Amino acid sequence: YQRRVAVGTKPYSKRQRRPVPLTTVCIPYTSERDSNKIRRYIREIGLPLRPIFTPGKTLKKILCDSRPLDRASCVLSNPGRCKICPLISNGSCNRRGTVYEITCEACNAGIRYQGEADRPLHYRISEHIRAMKNPTAHVNNALGQHQAQVHPGASPNISVVILDCKQNTVKRKLSEALHIYKHKPTLNDKTELESIVKFISQ
Repeated sequence: YQRRVAVGTKPYSKRQRRPVPLTTVCIPYTSERDSNKIRRYIREIGLPLRPIFTPGKTLKKILCDSRPLDRASCVLSNPGRCKICPLISNGSCNRRGTVYEITCEACNAGIRYQGEADRPLHYRISEHIRAMKNPTAHVNNALGQHQAQVHPGASPNISVVILDCKQNTVKRKLSEALHIYKHKPTLNDKTELESIVKFISQ
């Protein structure tokens, strides 16, 4: 059987799309449920990423640390005088490449904000505190606006948790997006998450 083609038309040809190159990212494995959520999230928003789930720290690695006293020191080299280090429950203020969570301790409703910082965490948390002390000069800072609306005139009362550490910018942004998507912190708006996704997709 010979297929006939109308005059003036080109034979139908099915063009194959070039596959988009995928970037491999390593994500610590926590559970199969969380892994499936991450895969589904990446697929839903169309990120060109291939997640690989790696085992986290084992008990052996934790207990058999060859240099247990080597810990990150304060940016000021004096944690006793630092105003930021006491706010961080699981690290020090000189940690770089962090994904962090700030909780407003003045609220009983668990008001939280999540962000990321390439610089030492000391400087990013200091910026948030300055915004809370002077909200009118930092209208785009979510914590500053929360302080102005809910605790006007009060001193900032916050705590900080380091959620993840990634030196690679794309991996850190992805980790931030995944934490915001999973925990839905009160002070992070939808547009912020969309801007993170847009940055990763570039």
